[in-house]
Amino acid sequence: MTTLKDIAKEAGVSIMTVSRVINGNKSKVSEETARKIMEIIKKYNYVPNSSARSLSSKNSRIVSVIFGGYGNYLTDAYFSTMFSGITQHVQSHGYHTMVNYVNDYHDITRLLHTWNADGAIFLGIFDNDILKIKEDNQIPLVFTDSYSPVRQITNVGIDDYKGGVLAAKHFIERGHRNFAFVGPSLGINFSGVVQHRLQGFKDTITNAGLTLKSEHILSVDEDINVIEKILHSNEPITAIFATSDMIAIDLIDKITSMGLQVPKDYSIIGFDNLPLSYYVTPKLTTIAQDINLKAKLASDILFRHMNDLSLPSESIVLDVHLIERASVRSIR
Repeated sequence: MTTLKDIAKEAGVSIMTVSRVINGNKSKVSEETARKIMEIIKKYNYVPNSSARSLSSKNSRIVSVIFGGYGNYLTDAYFSTMFSGITQHVQSHGYHTMVNYVNDYHDITRLLHTWNADGAIFLGIFDNDILKIKEDNQIPLVFTDSYSPVRQITNVGIDDYKGGVLAAKHFIERGHRNFAFVGPSLGINFSGVVQHRLQGFKDTITNAGLTLKSEHILSVDEDINVIEKILHSNEPITAIFATSDMIAIDLIDKITSMGLQVPKDYSIIGFDNLPLSYYVTPKLTTIAQDINLKAKLASDILFRHMNDLSLPSESIVLDVHLIERASVRSIR
């Protein structure tokens, strides 16, 4: 059986250096050395001794919550609410949560095997790697907000398309005819969540005999001057649909700082119904999803599958609805 000492000897480094790499503390290790160590670990399928006790019992009582990428997820209102809800439900079952940020699907397998996790819940975009993740990990896995074409995955999501439909209908019913859609560039290009919200918004506008122009589909990451683009549009935009409440609130702040007003000059609809959407001025009209229910269902489904590995995969789509507040005006 391969030991830490064996890996250190083959890599030509100290045991402490190998330990740092295994524990993700690579600040004092060169990229070349870290890569060499990881190759040796993979070569021997090494599992750190820190999980030996759980391996021997075949039950670690650990549920891994995995975030895709290295973003500040726990400072994001949506993801922090999801994580908080999941943690509460996991602990109520007598288990512990382990949070991990990954940017490569190989890291997922290594982490789950290292800590002998009994199950995992995924938050973020994993659609391109779901098949590989499933093939490499034979434990219950629950994904959230996935639009992967891979069959037989367990997923908890919401009706994102309907959210876009509701936003467009609300604008149109209040006389708006010129629209903008604002979201993250990664989401617009890669996320099924954002793409479905956009498609529902766009289809409803088209079905009403109106148009959402491609130049009015804006990215908060790439289009630094989003407000400038909206201000100087050839056709005066009056209605803006943001893919999250936080983007909507940021737009309200920028519009206000330019001496303009919401909803007098621009009407805005957000998405999520975060608590902050009620306290911002003006109070934000938004598409509401039940984040706490989503967290509970993801946790409950995971434990159901952990208790009975023969259960078939299941997919749940939660409903959304529009909450009307004060950020949309009627145009007469």
